[in-house]
Amino acid sequence: MSLKSSAIALGLLLLILPVVMPVPTGMPAAAWLAAGLALTMAAWWLSEALPLAATALLPLAVAPLLGISGIAEVASHYSHPLIILFLGGFLLARAIERCGLHRRLAATLLGAAGKRPTHILAAVMATTAFLSLWISNTASTMVIAPIAAAIAASQPDRPQFGTALMLGVAFAATIGGMGSLIGTPPNAIFAAHVSTAYGIEIGFAQWAAIGIPVALVLLGITWLVLSRLSPGLRADELNLSFGNQAAPMSVAERRVAVIAALTALAWITRPLLDWLFPALMLSDAGIAMLAAMALFITPDGDNGRLLDWDTAAGLRWDVLILFGGGLALAGILDQTGLAGWIGGKIDTLGHLPEILLLFVIAALIVYIGELASNTAMAAIFLPIAGAAAATLQVDPVIFMLPVALSASIGFMLPVATPPNAIVFSNPSVTRGDMLRAGALLDVIGIGIAVAAGALLAPVFFG
Repeated sequence: MSLKSSAIALGLLLLILPVVMPVPTGMPAAAWLAAGLALTMAAWWLSEALPLAATALLPLAVAPLLGISGIAEVASHYSHPLIILFLGGFLLARAIERCGLHRRLAATLLGAAGKRPTHILAAVMATTAFLSLWISNTASTMVIAPIAAAIAASQPDRPQFGTALMLGVAFAATIGGMGSLIGTPPNAIFAAHVSTAYGIEIGFAQWAAIGIPVALVLLGITWLVLSRLSPGLRADELNLSFGNQAAPMSVAERRVAVIAALTALAWITRPLLDWLFPALMLSDAGIAMLAAMALFITPDGDNGRLLDWDTAAGLRWDVLILFGGGLALAGILDQTGLAGWIGGKIDTLGHLPEILLLFVIAALIVYIGELASNTAMAAIFLPIAGAAAATLQVDPVIFMLPVALSASIGFMLPVATPPNAIVFSNPSVTRGDMLRAGALLDVIGIGIAVAAGALLAPVFFG
């Protein structure tokens, strides 16, 4: 039997056992059934026995059969407003990619780098991170990685420079996603869960108030680490050209740029717009849909529209389903009392200082997440962290924010994130290179995530 077949069998066994075995003392009956569902999803997500999105559909199939929750209630998680926000962000990203605006932006920003190796590394990383704020970290890596690979290939006598450059692309793509509410699913899962469980609304601007500083600090530290590990970066200026795009912007590029800029401005200033125009009932998801409709309606200057359905159909629907499955699992863990029961077991660690306990939780998520989906990690651990906080009588957001941030940290292994896997295909990057730089950055990232929860969360979300 293959490994994946064994994992499927194990998952089915974990799903059936709570049905036939007695409920543990002190645990609600629904929570015992939910534990089987959660363990099955965790096993399949960790092993990738089924496609991640297919596993994310399991709550729809199983929760009503087990009497855990009705189909309407489970299905509502798959249409959460934050999923609509992600959908709008994906559509905007497709329009940006379709007209080539992302390539022009990359070339323009990189063209200002100069020719010193450390400056080039900084420009490549900053450009990748900036793109990851708005488009997926996979897409931003695929845009910048060929440019970085060409630069690295032009310097065959400086292999360490090429290694640092390619790792910089992967790491910056991951870090950039942490800065934006739409940058990576764990951010939005966190916002959705605290909204549902605690009535704390976190919009694009509120997340950016924490996410951007965290991303900037981690990006700067990553640049320093890669520079220190690669002595070749401190060499003389390089003889190369970025090939700036001298051709004027097309009509489509200009119009997409205007819509994207207005969308970002509306997201950032929504608290002010809500105060000025309360009757409009604005939301980040609604703004995203307005932007998407504007893209479908606006002509591209070449007998077409800025976005057509053939282009839109290619977006990452699997990520939206995975996101919905994560929210559904989180809702079931909370609704059945399983998260609270697990959180109550944290009492055994209650003697630890709060900051140390946060480090333990964050480290667990990061190192398991090196082998698993970051969305899955957020979905499994966020409700548990919230319940643990209730048991310990501390602010739940202080516990949950490091979980959301830690779920995005994964720098050590090629399988940890799509950006890591993409740059690992380049011959200048070895597993040892990634492990050496990534192991240190994982530890630093855990410290930054915990610090953000302890220092920034009470200020902005308290």
